[in-house]
Amino acid sequence: MENITELPLHINVRGCYCSNFGSGLHLAFHRRVYLTMTEVDLKKLHIGAGLMKEWMELIEQGYETDSKTSLRELTQQIAELNERLTELITYIFEMVRVQRKSFDEEKARAAESLYTVVRAYRGLQQMLRYGKSAKIECLLRDFDDKAEAVKQLSLTSAIKELERVNKELDETLSERIKIKKGYTANYKLRPKMDRIYSLVVKHISASYMLAENDSDKQEIIKLVVILNRIIADFRRSYNESMAQKRRVRKPDEDVEPIEEDEDVVSPVLPDDDSEDNNIKENDNE
Repeated sequence: MENITELPLHINVRGCYCSNFGSGLHLAFHRRVYLTMTEVDLKKLHIGAGLMKEWMELIEQGYETDSKTSLRELTQQIAELNERLTELITYIFEMVRVQRKSFDEEKARAAESLYTVVRAYRGLQQMLRYGKSAKIECLLRDFDDKAEAVKQLSLTSAIKELERVNKELDETLSERIKIKKGYTANYKLRPKMDRIYSLVVKHISASYMLAENDSDKQEIIKLVVILNRIIADFRRSYNESMAQKRRVRKPDEDVEPIEEDEDVVSPVLPDDDSEDNNIKENDNE
């Protein structure tokens, strides 16, 4: 930190533009700043324990949510199982329709017998996942009642596979519901964390101006220098991440980087910080 012989009239925490950060970087930034704030005298900054507690809980909830990659995996698995069910149903129904015109009279009669079942479940492939699973169970029971006809058309293995996949889908849907209970998406948590961060930054700036002595002001300046260094580190990480993405992006999909500052830690900034970054956003969002 540079030596400040004359205390400035006011100080500023540099713009972090954390609303641009990816989920992991955004959470890491908030945790880092939060932990830094826990090491200072919050009373002198007029920051209440309730606000800090809310901030901590949001960060913890964010990490818990971010770690639930299984939810995304289950969603993908459900989509794949649903597609497999559609393929099996289509195959079975088409086989029944085709075999109705078979030159083998026994197969034709068997197909005609199963067609009465198939016709009752017309449009099953297009049903929503939850309703489809229950409907398939009814279909399987109807096929059981016509086991001989199913065997005659060599559909036994396909129907067993249909039963297996449907059971797996039902179990996966139940597991997803269980995991999703109490789940809050990160995109809903981010603005709440950013709001608290913005309030904290405003408290720091205001507390400096209201400080009763130079000693308190010096302490706040030291805090701002640390925060500006943290912000610089995360902005650099963001830019490096964007640089990697630009290598595989098309020219018209390019993302503008956050400009690096020559003086990234000084707490003394001009009033107009609009040139601090080429992304036009609130400085502390």
